Amino acid sequence: MNGRRNRSVRASGMAEGVAAAVRRRQRERQPRVVLYDRSGASRALAPTSPGYDDLLEIGEAMVALVVASPADPPDDARPRVAGQRARRSRAERGR
Repeated sequence: MNGRRNRSVRASGMAEGVAAAVRRRQRERQPRVVLYDRSGASRALAPTSPGYDDLLEIGEAMVALVVASPADPPDDARPRVAGQRARRSRAERGR
């Protein structure tokens, strides 16, 4: 009888461990808002904090813009420095 009891204790312990792992993974997948001060120190904002939802929405919109942008923007959308480098390299090739 004692052998069966040990097995059930081990099985319930394993089930508790699996349930705890699932809860940890779900918690890790929830979006977080992390704020940085001027010195670079970070602080995670609690989901119950005022402004959390607004900052999360802004962050998601920023990510959506980056994901939606084309991989190779047209020449007029590139930074000026990149255009100057391209002109210089073309001029050097012509020499």
